[in-house]
Amino acid sequence: SVVGVENWELVLKGFKDLRRLLQREAEQLRVSVTEVQILYQVADGPKKMGEIADMVGISKSSTTELIDKMEAKGLLERSRGEDKRIVYVKITEKGSNTLNQTRIRYKYLIERVLKEVNEDEVIRFFQTVEEILNSTSHETSS
Repeated sequence: SVVGVENWELVLKGFKDLRRLLQREAEQLRVSVTEVQILYQVADGPKKMGEIADMVGISKSSTTELIDKMEAKGLLERSRGEDKRIVYVKITEKGSNTLNQTRIRYKYLIERVLKEVNEDEVIRFFQTVEEILNSTSHETSS
């Protein structure tokens, strides 16, 4: 390991580097990592704007801005439910195609990384992160 750098710091740097790798792949398809996250969220059916903001972990105003851009790119479309105040966002065919292409790129990239490490330990690491997050989420949510 790097002299003077602790393991936890290497993990944080690894997350940052992985995000940069994913961003580079996403940019090949003219989308951002966050836009890919939004496509993932709406792939299984329309979602409310607030739900998308919560699931992706960004502000409602940032979500609105991104949805505007993605709608202009033809990746998503908005609709209103019976309650006209509620806006739903759904994926378009172009959005589905973009998500599928991104998934193929991400899969290849992550499989390349996992070939070099103990895959079970990496998966256990992320399961532990999720468990900690879920066990503490009731403390931070309103």
